[in-house]
Amino acid sequence: MLPEYGAIAGAAIGSLGGLYYLGETLRGRAQPNRVTWLLWGVFPLIIFAAQRAQGVGEVSWVSFAAGFTPLLVVAASFLNRNAYWKSEPRDYALMAAALLGILLWALTRNPNLALLLALLADLLASLPTLIKSHRHPHSESWIAYAVSAFGFGISLLSIRIHNLETTAFAAYVFLLNGALALLASRGGAPASPARAAPSGKGSRHDPS
Repeated sequence: MLPEYGAIAGAAIGSLGGLYYLGETLRGRAQPNRVTWLLWGVFPLIIFAAQRAQGVGEVSWVSFAAGFTPLLVVAASFLNRNAYWKSEPRDYALMAAALLGILLWALTRNPNLALLLALLADLLASLPTLIKSHRHPHSESWIAYAVSAFGFGISLLSIRIHNLETTAFAAYVFLLNGALALLASRGGAPASPARAAPSGKGSRHDPS
């Protein structure tokens, strides 16, 4: 078990993965799915608020770190046309399901149930990018996800008292980033701006 301050250190390292992805987006080497990344920004901040309300200490900052950077990635995707990825109807359906999960979270007065609903919503929001990473790994940055998985793994190892409110999100975000890193790594280096994404369903699309 690592020292408790390792939770904050791990969250900081996890944020570096997000910042790396942010840089890849600004260069047009990664094409984020905006539906996923927008919800990735909103949901962890909700979980952060729930954890702080329950008195969760340093490990709650894992949730904050997981939510802040994705919002920057969404903003960056509007600055480089090569970073644009066309969302599909399926993505919006999953977004609606995820938002329903958040609505249920808002209605429940059970903090642990709220946490589980938020995690389910986040998983639904992540599915478009999990599918995209499987089908078009060159459109993602495996390095960014690997760095984030490493950082959140440190946070997970720093937890001294394991229960739902302290462990669930740290474990979830570690496993999610690890899975994305493995899927995206099959494509080698991130796609360059000049490399066109595969044509057809889910391909990169010029918004202009």
